[in-house]
Amino acid sequence: MPKHFYYKKLFYINHKVIDMKIFQYIVFVMAGVLFFTSCEKSLEEINADPTRLTEVAMSLMLPEILGQAAYNQGTNPARVAGIITQQFVGVDAQQLQYNDYVLGEDAMNNYWRTGLYAGSLKSCQVLIDQATRDGATFYSGVAKIIMANEYGIATSMFGEIPFSEALQGVDNLKPAYDSQEQIYAGVLSLLDQGIADLASSTGYVSGDLIFSGDAAAWIATANALKARYSMQLSKRIGDKASNDALSAIANAFTSAAGQPVFNFGTAQTDNWPLAKFGVDRPGTLGIDDRFAQAMTDRNDPRISKYMEGAPGAWIYYNSPNSNLIWGRNNAPVPLISYAEVKFIEAEAIARTGGDASATLAEAITASMELNEVAADDYADYVAANGSVSGSVDEQVTKIMEEAYYGYFGHSFIQVWCNYRRTGVPALTPDPDASPGFDPSGIVPQRYLYVESETQTNAVNVQAARDRQGGGLLDNPVWAFE
Repeated sequence: MPKHFYYKKLFYINHKVIDMKIFQYIVFVMAGVLFFTSCEKSLEEINADPTRLTEVAMSLMLPEILGQAAYNQGTNPARVAGIITQQFVGVDAQQLQYNDYVLGEDAMNNYWRTGLYAGSLKSCQVLIDQATRDGATFYSGVAKIIMANEYGIATSMFGEIPFSEALQGVDNLKPAYDSQEQIYAGVLSLLDQGIADLASSTGYVSGDLIFSGDAAAWIATANALKARYSMQLSKRIGDKASNDALSAIANAFTSAAGQPVFNFGTAQTDNWPLAKFGVDRPGTLGIDDRFAQAMTDRNDPRISKYMEGAPGAWIYYNSPNSNLIWGRNNAPVPLISYAEVKFIEAEAIARTGGDASATLAEAITASMELNEVAADDYADYVAANGSVSGSVDEQVTKIMEEAYYGYFGHSFIQVWCNYRRTGVPALTPDPDASPGFDPSGIVPQRYLYVESETQTNAVNVQAARDRQGGGLLDNPVWAFE
């Protein structure tokens, strides 16, 4: 046999062997891929813990959102605002430092981290996403209203905050800070979106601890909040703020029965934070003598609902005294009260040239009723204080003074907003104000950015400070400049 033929045959045989080996290899690899893919899916199924939910029912998320939002109204930012506006006074521990405006980056850290961004705001976003996916517009509508209010309160305290880039989790761990002008626009837009969702309310099952699924009541609440945040822009947009507030109030709730009240429980595990603070930090926070004396001088019948004691020892909390309404475990806390709606309306009427007297009388009456004062006990006070006269500034001053006494206990942040916006009441700055936090020694205009942000989002925090004159306590926020 010719030699070249032998080599050809051998090449042919080897070629076939190689082809077969390649074929076998390919089959082996494909089988492996299929095997491991199957194993991966099986492992995923096996490792899925049936006791750990990957999604929570919307009816279970909403109570947590409402509870956290109401809880935030009585935590450290609110208590400190009470000290700043001289309704509260620090008696011991950190509260003593707060008297002197020693309010560092640690003061509001817990609120920012667990109460706000990882608390109410994140929960709202999760609920909005799930409700939008499922077409449950009731839940998305309420969540947008709560989210708007939480952002509105936060920006009033800190100025610029993360908004448009917030709540993205690991996709953006260093969100930029939006201007306060943008945030106010966003707050009002969220309220409008909530109203639109609720106008065609669908999908409600349960979980609404305030209105039991009444979409119309939530729409009225959203309009009340629109009035609040419209009026907070009065220094920026003038009469438009008053006109916008009046337009919103025309669609807000019209009696105390319609206000969004969250009722806390009687146990210390689910009680109102001011009562909890009285239990956990006894003797560290009291009533400012100036506030107590002013109420005494005015013969204000709410004084027995706000405090007990004597000069130098006025207290807001005493568990045996259930008459102290804002020291109760189960205090009835409105997200926005009917009294506030009427005070806003009275101010807006006065600023636009109308007669605000009747509305002011209604506002004071609503406050008395919220504080459970009997009609016979407040009639003389309303008659003596429920009217305005003089210039617009004099009328607004009168209205803001009455709001100052009417908001105690449940709305300290709004007292502080009114003061920074109008200068009422006339507060005397603490003479020992900390020069490190408040160089000019004025009544604080904002809170410092918190340490969790200055440590992890330093570039954006510093940029926000630079845009706001340094961001110390004496730098006014944009809305109240």
